[in-house]
Amino acid sequence: MIRAALAGLLLAIGIDLMAAEHGPPPEPTATVTVTPAPQQDGGGAAGWPLWILSGLAGGGAVLAGRSLLARRNRAGSAARTPLGPLPQPLPVLLAGGADSRAPGVALDGGMLAQTTVRAVSIRGRRHRYRGEPLQDAYAVRLSADGRWVIAAVADGLGSTSHAEHAAAVAVRAATNLSLTPDLGWHAAFAAVAGEVMRATARFGGRTPNPPATTLTIGVVPADGRRGIAACAAIGDSPALWLHDGRWTEIFPPDGQRPDNVTSALPEDLGELRERQIDWGPGDVLVLCSDGFGTAMGGGGSTLAQRLVTSWSSPPALRGFLHDVDFHLSTYDDDRTVLAVWAGRHDTAVL
Repeated sequence: MIRAALAGLLLAIGIDLMAAEHGPPPEPTATVTVTPAPQQDGGGAAGWPLWILSGLAGGGAVLAGRSLLARRNRAGSAARTPLGPLPQPLPVLLAGGADSRAPGVALDGGMLAQTTVRAVSIRGRRHRYRGEPLQDAYAVRLSADGRWVIAAVADGLGSTSHAEHAAAVAVRAATNLSLTPDLGWHAAFAAVAGEVMRATARFGGRTPNPPATTLTIGVVPADGRRGIAACAAIGDSPALWLHDGRWTEIFPPDGQRPDNVTSALPEDLGELRERQIDWGPGDVLVLCSDGFGTAMGGGGSTLAQRLVTSWSSPPALRGFLHDVDFHLSTYDDDRTVLAVWAGRHDTAVL
């Protein structure tokens, strides 16, 4: 009997191990009919042969073995329970509705003359949780004479009302100007500021914080050849230049301001910054909002170093979106990236 019980326990363990590797064993299909015989020497209780009773005992051991393993598995699961409360899902709310004129994700790519463009704007987790709109904006156009690609990124100030309108107006106004690297940038930004004030005047009278936005503009030669490019900015939306495998932050942060305070249009025209760079084949200019720029760390972060390789040539749109839409708990702001590559990289598939 003892031997049968041990055999049943070993059988139970063996069955569980096999189930872990190959799934549960098939159910037995054989049927055995036993006719009790009168008790004789060597017989068991009620006339049943000892080998049958031993089998029954072994079956009980199988059940006991399974119960033991179940208790052990439950104890192991309890030991693996994470400390503290489990993460709770947060609601994703639309900003009163949705349409393609103000999407939660905007994605573009293609060529302007001999220059290749990738652009994406993503509503941040903070705004998705609160049901607020995407407050970043981008625009990129070929100049009227076809010589320049004009790119602009704006980040509406969340501390102001209807900031998304200020950002959208600013990038459209900037890319509609006749901009060149040697332009008087103060006049250009003054023109943009005037457009922002006129377009958002209907909001300004209802709030003590009228709409405001940062603005960063880049102008590069459209032919993809070597030449002079220029950037100008008001506010903390970064511009980065990838040249010879190294990132350069065109406008390093202003150490005189707190991290959460920035200059903005239409009020802070006196805080304009501008810079020219040598532009040529293989170069990349990236304009972005600080929701992405902070993660770049001025070009020295792990993300920035990875992008030196993956953005050495324009990625596919899906890959570009994946690069920008990374998930880290502390990065919950809107993200906008407009990247421009010197040279013709996209071609039609016929």
